[in-house]
Amino acid sequence: MKLHFLRLYLQMFYKPSDTFRVLSENRKKLPFGFYALLFPAVGYTLFYTMAHFAGGSPSTFKPWLALPIEDYFSYDIILTLPGYYLAWVGASATVYLILRMVNGKSTFDVILAVIGFGVGVATWSSMLHDLTDAFLSITGVISMKEYEKLLNEPTIWRTLLWTLYSVYFGWILTLFTIGLRVAEGFGRVKSILVAFIGLIVFQVILLIFIR
Repeated sequence: MKLHFLRLYLQMFYKPSDTFRVLSENRKKLPFGFYALLFPAVGYTLFYTMAHFAGGSPSTFKPWLALPIEDYFSYDIILTLPGYYLAWVGASATVYLILRMVNGKSTFDVILAVIGFGVGVATWSSMLHDLTDAFLSITGVISMKEYEKLLNEPTIWRTLLWTLYSVYFGWILTLFTIGLRVAEGFGRVKSILVAFIGLIVFQVILLIFIR
């Protein structure tokens, strides 16, 4: 029976171990991993587009790139897709090299699929919030600039944001770990360590381009 990407993608939310096992044996695992990555890449491109037209800009965060703070969101409309791509490839290459040094058996395609699906699924935990506040801002329900300030002050909104980010990091680490355990047959501790390195590399590269 031919497997379809959307079915695998949705199954990753509630039975990741079985889905990674099926994915690792599918010849389309590389394009499927890329398709999964497109969800957050396109989602955050949409977020920055709405945030730009809503007049938003980072209130306290200083971008790593030397970009004008008042135009930061407009630049990120262009930088989000390449940022996610480079972070995906960079994290996958790092994990693959580590696995090769410890006699791992996975191909690079498998690792790209694990990282792609891990990011593509877990990012929903923060992206839904960001898309919602951008939509409410562009429709005039809230002020993007004022909401940005609230997210950087001791308010319930900052608590909500950090809770969602905690879920994101925990979820992505969990999916990376499960994917690596399925692909390599490693123990839990070893898989977590490699997954954590992959997560750090992914986030550091992504933060160069978007916040």
